[in-house]
Amino acid sequence: MKNDPSPVSAPFQEVSAEHGALAALDEFLIHHAPTPVRIVYTTDVRAYERLWFTSQDHGGNVYVVCGLGFYPNLNTAEAYAIVNVGGQLSYVHAHRALGSNRMDMTVGPLTFDVVEPFKQWRLRLGENRFGIQFDLRWHDSKRAVFHNFGMGGGISPFGGTLRADDIAGYETFGRIDGWVLANGERFTMSSSSSNGSRDHHWGTREGVGGRERARQGGGGHGSDSPSGGQWVEFKDWSIWGARNLYNLGDPRPGTGRYLASERRLKFDPESRLFTEGLVTNCLESGEQLEVHFRRIGSQIAFLRCGAYGGRTGGTPDGDIWHGMPVGDLIGGGHYDVTRPENQALLAGLDDHLCEVSARGETTIGIFEPYEPLCWEACRDGRPGYSLLE
Repeated sequence: MKNDPSPVSAPFQEVSAEHGALAALDEFLIHHAPTPVRIVYTTDVRAYERLWFTSQDHGGNVYVVCGLGFYPNLNTAEAYAIVNVGGQLSYVHAHRALGSNRMDMTVGPLTFDVVEPFKQWRLRLGENRFGIQFDLRWHDSKRAVFHNFGMGGGISPFGGTLRADDIAGYETFGRIDGWVLANGERFTMSSSSSNGSRDHHWGTREGVGGRERARQGGGGHGSDSPSGGQWVEFKDWSIWGARNLYNLGDPRPGTGRYLASERRLKFDPESRLFTEGLVTNCLESGEQLEVHFRRIGSQIAFLRCGAYGGRTGGTPDGDIWHGMPVGDLIGGGHYDVTRPENQALLAGLDDHLCEVSARGETTIGIFEPYEPLCWEACRDGRPGYSLLE
């Protein structure tokens, strides 16, 4: 009949509360545990599932970082977007109740759509009072492979019934087509002159739900590590943390690994934020691979703007952390991050857009320290960290 609902749309439909924990997806033969799809494997309030995307043009002028998070045991969903054009950073974060429809990946003005699994996404930021918008098509270029970080199973430093970090998921790199509006100007992004990184992780994690669930020192994900993550794609290889992700269609199975890294880093003398570094990665073969990072201007995405709580708090407006139930809310702001005092104010887990060189190739990638702890680690000579003279 003309008004019959489309079977294709059925997984996306809302279900009456009379069905309790059941969601539309529970009508499909997809279960892997004796619970409804909405019920996660643990009652830990820090259970989470998150997406993270970066998009940057090869000129290094337009830089977008955005993400989406679901927190089933806190019944909240959130999304954020950070846009930095020439050192002028604007951000939006949005929040709502999670509800029963886990297929609904729209929060406020932000929408995340799977166009073709493990090949293409569409990322949109609609009109908002903070003056940034985008409509981007993301195309995977490297192979995403599931893995478990192997950190879970034990007891959290908080004790009681909370688990230690227990994280799994996958990562990849990509190319981007579309447009970005910022500072009153519209910019075009093309897959021939852009790249980016994305991940999809889930499990339990320190810091979800607020400062009281972060360890002492409060790192970007609740940890006290100086971090120093590398997210860099070269033509036929890459560095995503400790993994070498291969091109789609590469005959090599799975992924490669890096066993250890030594970081020699430079910092701005006023803000104590990263500016340049030499990172030596140890490959499984024993080869020592040196990678040179040089930050491009003030192209920094301060992830505190996306509710990644840090030493000085959560979001700059309202001190909101991942998973905090704040109802229906849209916040944001604007900062001139060419100014060292603003860099120091926003510091936490920071994605620095860099020109990156290794093995005779040069590309655009990201170095991600937790700041200012990373500077402190280099100053104090912690294992694997030292100052670059």
